[in-house]
Amino acid sequence: MTDPAPDTSNGSDETSAASAALDFPSAFSLDVQQLTALISAYAVSVLDPDGRVVRWNEDAVRLTGYNEDEVTDTHYRLFFPPEKREDGRPERLLEQARTDGQATDEGWRLRNDGSRFWVREVLAPIREREGSLTVGDGGDSQTAPLRGYVRIVHDRTDEYRRELELREEKALTESIFEAQPDLLYAFDTDGNLVQWNERFEQVTGYDPDKLEGMNALEFVVPEDHDQIGAAIERVLVDGDRVAAEARVLTNDGDEIPVEFNSAQVAGTDGIVFGFTGVGRDISDRKARERELERLERLNTTIRTIDETMVTADTQAAVETAVVEAFAAATLYQFAVIGQDEPATGGQQPGEPRSWAGVDATGAADVLSRVLDPPADGPEASPIETESVQCYHSLRESAVDAWRADARERDYGSLAAVPITASGRTFGVLVVAATDATAFTDREREVLQEFGATVGHAFNAMAVRRLLYLDTVVELEFESSDRQDICIDLSAELESDVSLDHVLPLTEGVFVYYITVTGVEPAKIRAFVDDHPKFGERRHIDTSGDESHWEFVVYGPTITGLLADYSARIRTQTVDNGVSNVVVQVSPDIPVRGLVEAVTEAYPDTQLVSKRTVERPIETRGGFRRRVQEKLTDKQQAALEAAYYGGYFEWPTRNSNAGEIAERLDIARQTFHQHLRVAQAKLLTAYFEAGDTSGDERDD
Repeated sequence: MTDPAPDTSNGSDETSAASAALDFPSAFSLDVQQLTALISAYAVSVLDPDGRVVRWNEDAVRLTGYNEDEVTDTHYRLFFPPEKREDGRPERLLEQARTDGQATDEGWRLRNDGSRFWVREVLAPIREREGSLTVGDGGDSQTAPLRGYVRIVHDRTDEYRRELELREEKALTESIFEAQPDLLYAFDTDGNLVQWNERFEQVTGYDPDKLEGMNALEFVVPEDHDQIGAAIERVLVDGDRVAAEARVLTNDGDEIPVEFNSAQVAGTDGIVFGFTGVGRDISDRKARERELERLERLNTTIRTIDETMVTADTQAAVETAVVEAFAAATLYQFAVIGQDEPATGGQQPGEPRSWAGVDATGAADVLSRVLDPPADGPEASPIETESVQCYHSLRESAVDAWRADARERDYGSLAAVPITASGRTFGVLVVAATDATAFTDREREVLQEFGATVGHAFNAMAVRRLLYLDTVVELEFESSDRQDICIDLSAELESDVSLDHVLPLTEGVFVYYITVTGVEPAKIRAFVDDHPKFGERRHIDTSGDESHWEFVVYGPTITGLLADYSARIRTQTVDNGVSNVVVQVSPDIPVRGLVEAVTEAYPDTQLVSKRTVERPIETRGGFRRRVQEKLTDKQQAALEAAYYGGYFEWPTRNSNAGEIAERLDIARQTFHQHLRVAQAKLLTAYFEAGDTSGDERDD
């Protein structure tokens, strides 16, 4: 469909002149084919003043698919996509060419088959000046009659698509470049920065206008210059792919550990342009490595202490080993162990018991601040929280006292470790480290476990020491609290119960040896089977109206509570639900805390008396005489022959029962009988010796 004919009512003479002017080649020597010869591979056409096609060359036919007779006298908007026609693009280009002497445009155009191609076109006016035609005049020449336009179109579809691909590739590369969480960089052969991503700016802290041209060595600390310089030389000269670690020096003066991976950039002709690569901030990795190193050293220190605890005889020896081991480790400055509450002997809270790497005054100062924090310091002490408390960056602490002491004694962090066992606290260990960021969560967990290990060692020592002390404190309690299983058993069965012995198995599990009087075994079994605290049971024997039992007991018990305070039950008898318990405890154990713990856990319990007992010292000879007094001659002979004859050797006996019986000139069965009785008397003398009462005095 052709556009309507132009309106010529306002100047018929001018129209006629224009027609004559465009009657190529007769009127003027402006031939399209001549233009084509000058500009090959370009579609050239001539338009009349209204934009209608009047001439059309072969390249235009090839490019658009239209023959000349198909487009002649058709407005050139035919070649524009609909959206461009609608917004008046063709008319604006004609106006621009008429006014400015030339109009240039790039965009999609339409072929005869409807397909699109990308062009760059130039539109220039044709004017008549003094009988000659001129092309491209604008400005003051606008008064010359307009005879039409020359339109030159260059097909740039392939180029445009390549440009699009390049732009998309560049955009993709830049998006990847910027999306990288690592530092991306490119340096020229002089080591000067030519390209980088936003992450590079963020890490280094430099403005973009300052980054360009900076030398690679300006980004690393002076100590790493030689290493990085050698790595760059390997990349540029040898073409190696190089990985190197260095500390990046930021614009603010901070140091950040970075791992660089760089490679050479070279053309196909071998010319080297520089190098590029990726830098990864490895601060987290370095922090983990430091933490692992500290953990390893901490564990090494603890293993050393564990070896000492195995052979140590006293709590003081263990404490000395602990503080000396920490003070000797390269990671730590000093260590202090102190008392958290008043103890026998007049020791006050916050008073150090053992220290190393610091003097007594410093030990006392640090300990007091941990146990009784200043008003502007931490709110809770490790004793109150029963957990390890860590204090970091103390050289820069906002608390004046902490900051001054940390700078004076050159430590950056502290860990306060409660020494506990089963809810009882034996004191607190304070360890000072040089590093301001020491004592991470993992280290805190290890120290928490270590504090419990030391606490259990102290508790075990106290229990062992209790067996051999010449003087003990005896506490007598009276109770009807049925949370105690012996009281519950007696009250429920209306019987007398005697606790003969308690054997600890694991944490919270005990074996009770109990004598029950006046109750049939069947009733005892029924009660025990329905009781939540009783586990396995075994009826040992019955003698008259007394039956002897072995019970496994689970959960909280008074025995477990006493063990937490290194105390033990010497005797317990229960008469129809009313119990009398005699407890032995070391004189250096805080008795008030023990009594409060018992009465709080078992409210229907009261302390009846407290007394100090002097236990007689039995010599080895005295023990031997006491055993010999119990043995008959035949029993002693059987025991001595078995011992010295190698009967008890393991795993292979040197003598068997028949050989020893023959030597004694007795039957084998008789030897076994004498030996069993002798062993029973020997063990009775040993185990009952610890329960021997001595002289008493009430406190």
